[in-house]
Amino acid sequence: MSPVRTATHPTLYRIHPVSFRDGNGDGVGDVHGMMAALPYLKALAVDGLLLPQALSPEAGAEVAGHGLALWHSEGTQRICRSAAPEQHYARSALALEVVPFSCEKLVEVLHTHRHQLGEKVWSTGEIDQPRVVSHWGQGDLRSAQAFLTLLALLPAPICLYQGEELGLPHAADLQEPQGAQTPMPWHEAPEQVTAGEIHWYQQVAIEHRALAISRQQHDHHSTLRYCQALLALRQHPVIQCGVLNQISQENGVIRLLITHQDQCLEALINLQPYTQPAAPAEATKPMAWQYGAQQEGHQWVLAGFGSAIFTRNVNCESRGVTHG
Repeated sequence: MSPVRTATHPTLYRIHPVSFRDGNGDGVGDVHGMMAALPYLKALAVDGLLLPQALSPEAGAEVAGHGLALWHSEGTQRICRSAAPEQHYARSALALEVVPFSCEKLVEVLHTHRHQLGEKVWSTGEIDQPRVVSHWGQGDLRSAQAFLTLLALLPAPICLYQGEELGLPHAADLQEPQGAQTPMPWHEAPEQVTAGEIHWYQQVAIEHRALAISRQQHDHHSTLRYCQALLALRQHPVIQCGVLNQISQENGVIRLLITHQDQCLEALINLQPYTQPAAPAEATKPMAWQYGAQQEGHQWVLAGFGSAIFTRNVNCESRGVTHG
């Protein structure tokens, strides 16, 4: 049995059970399907699952056996950990606070809450909201990595809505909430599914099948693999115990500066679809984890929706992160 890890700033994964995974072949998500997905969720490096209702003691024990905590909604504004009811957080749907979306508005919201970030669980997606790739990224699939970087590097509790780790776009008109509730794409092609999964596969949105888990797990450059590396990086003390010292933007390039003791992490995140120059601070230049970024002479260039993470006195190699 894996011990349930207690994180100062946990990473939660919000599940909409009926659209997450089918375990009995009737085409509707259920607890059996969710239990079958526990190894996937463990590998994703989340700390706990956020569910609309409590599980049975047997199911709860199985979740704990995979080292995952259970959280549940309490009313419309608060969530709490089932095993520790005193652990309450307010919920903040970042996507709704930044409406209409702009980089300026995003910086304004985060700066306003900078000293109280740890008091809320920050999320960019919900069951009844347009998916962030479509809402903020204007449907550009590349935007998923940029918004995952932004969310994952906040020194605060965060919550991923199911499918965000795959970079799923909205599957319908943005005003249609069902577009965020279409079944999770576990398989890319019909020959990959069993007879008991065919009803589920047939309900998966066409535009989601190419982003299926079966495909992304084997692609080292996929959004899923990138998300796994980001969430592993979140476990480092510089994020778990650090402070967001600076949040700014210039021409759509967001700059986050997080410090903890003598450790420092700086992220440059291009929230525009075109390439832009960006320069890190002198203090964080020694190491850089690149994604959609390259160095040209003394200048860093970020591809559209690209990111570069610079660190000082932070050993990220053991966390599955490589340096450029």
